[in-house]
Amino acid sequence: MKSYRFNFKIVVLVGLATITGFLELSIASGYEEGKTGEAVVEGKITYKGTPPVREVFDLARFANKKYCSQVDSDGKGHRIIREVTVNNGNLQDVVVYIQDIIRGKRFPFNGTDVKIDHCRFLVQGGPSTLVGVVVNGGEIRVLNDDADLDDPKSLTGVLHNPHGLEFRQNGTNFNMIRSWPLPEKWNMVRKQVKFKEPGNVLLLYCQNHSYEQAWFYPVENPYYAIAGPSGSYTIEQVPPGKYKLIAWHPVLGIQERELEVGSTGKVVANFEFSK
Repeated sequence: MKSYRFNFKIVVLVGLATITGFLELSIASGYEEGKTGEAVVEGKITYKGTPPVREVFDLARFANKKYCSQVDSDGKGHRIIREVTVNNGNLQDVVVYIQDIIRGKRFPFNGTDVKIDHCRFLVQGGPSTLVGVVVNGGEIRVLNDDADLDDPKSLTGVLHNPHGLEFRQNGTNFNMIRSWPLPEKWNMVRKQVKFKEPGNVLLLYCQNHSYEQAWFYPVENPYYAIAGPSGSYTIEQVPPGKYKLIAWHPVLGIQERELEVGSTGKVVANFEFSK
């Protein structure tokens, strides 16, 4: 089983040139709807050892301190970022994905939705608000749901500036994508996802509040799942064949293993992460 780890920290970026559009090149998936399988792939994601210390941001350095401190705060003026969340040894916020399946069940992917709530990017529609999936060529939508009634400048909306950063899976090199200011509550930006390199991952963060972060793994077929608080995942209707199974966490990195699936039955594949 191969394992790769991310070795970087997100910092406030100053003076970098932006790239027009979301990214420059498009990579087609080639997935087709066809005969569905009857096998199930399932497992549990666990964490060994003591989880990393949660990252802390001093809210006094950022706009709308009082409003943003209403959630995920230590009560002392700091935002707490839960990048690695472990529940009784079970690791959540992990994308599990079966690569190389080019034909199978329907893939009605209608885009990726993110809501900004109290200065947090919250991924919608799944068991995780920290991580989600995107499809190359598909749409990502970001909705601003923030207004600060205690700040005269933010009565109609807290200004957020979402940025996209494209990372290689080993954490090296990235492409910066232009920002999309969202100054008013209920403002929404809609952008097409176009990765420059296959297999890269996407970080969404706010230039005004750099602790606002959400992560996205690219998929080319519907055979994926995201682990919630229990650390469990289930992928159904998998067609028979030999594939590569991916487990990805935005901070702890990626693990890979070979997977052989029969025409029916259940395949159990567990993953264990650590520092």
